[in-house]
Amino acid sequence: MKKLLAIIAMLALLAAACGSDDDSSSGDDGASSDDSAVSDDGDTSDDGAMSEVETLNVAYFSGWPLPPQIGQEDGSFAEATGVGEINWVPFPDGGSMADAMIAGDIDISYSIGLTPFAVKATNGAPIKMVGIAVSYADADNCFVSGDLGYTRDNASETLKGATILTPIGNVTHYKLLNTLEFLNVDESDVTILPHESGDSTAASFASGQIEVGCAFGGPLVTMAEAGGVPLLTGDEVANEVGIKTYDVTAVRNAFADEHPDVVTGFLRANEEFNQKWASDPDTYNPVIAQAAGMEEVGNFLSGPTWFTFPTLDDQLSDDWLGSSVAEVMLAQMTFFKDQGQIDAVADDYAQFIDTSFLANAK
Repeated sequence: MKKLLAIIAMLALLAAACGSDDDSSSGDDGASSDDSAVSDDGDTSDDGAMSEVETLNVAYFSGWPLPPQIGQEDGSFAEATGVGEINWVPFPDGGSMADAMIAGDIDISYSIGLTPFAVKATNGAPIKMVGIAVSYADADNCFVSGDLGYTRDNASETLKGATILTPIGNVTHYKLLNTLEFLNVDESDVTILPHESGDSTAASFASGQIEVGCAFGGPLVTMAEAGGVPLLTGDEVANEVGIKTYDVTAVRNAFADEHPDVVTGFLRANEEFNQKWASDPDTYNPVIAQAAGMEEVGNFLSGPTWFTFPTLDDQLSDDWLGSSVAEVMLAQMTFFKDQGQIDAVADDYAQFIDTSFLANAK
């Protein structure tokens, strides 16, 4: 079974670009939202010059509510970035985001998963990481059917024979395998299958077709409402298993080289909108929910175990892009290579990180 699952996982990595740190619950590859309500006299770059970019193409996840979406519909985020308009394009996973950047269709991927970014960069994709978009613990997790009587202390007994649906080759998968090892659950005692989407995983879980479902965002709420219990809490995964979960901001190398002012402006605007949201979340949460295609933001923006947003200074520190993120990418890629799911690992993942735009955004 482990050999079969490794083959399935390899095919998923090669054909589906590994997914994201997550997977979108309601993305539509064919849809986009133009961020066009800007002043007639144009916008300026960080040095006061008019930006040459009229339309900036930004990839994002629908159903994944983040503060920049305050300015997604009314054009204010585009204005703060210093471009004429932003074409917001929803994607179902981070792998397809990266593929769109490689094809030149997307300039900036906002909140792409760390793992698919690392896989693509390892394979030579001309992309670079320029920031941390969001850190989250409980917003990416696995839920166990309440009918099993599962606790972390009886995991090896209650999970034996369980069928688990999960994204393959992303951080959700990485967390699952490490958590099973932490709980002393042998991989050979469970059946791990690749999911189709977070929504389909939640539906299978709610109908009793599977015992464990792994996803991110809204599907977790569905599984919790169906009586599921987390495999481990976000805090337990972070503090005991030792895995932090976060998404990053990535750009095409060519775009960053040609328009560094726009990349810097995007990161600066991101910080401004994070602060704007934090100043009055009750006012801004409904605006964000509408742009994210949700009825409400729910728990995503309600506490430190869900979404948190590192400041520019935080992102530049050793806890993030200064050191830790490159080390985490190396550890994840080494793990997946040992699992037989990727062929190569880069010697140093710091080469795929460029902090100059963050430094200029301060």
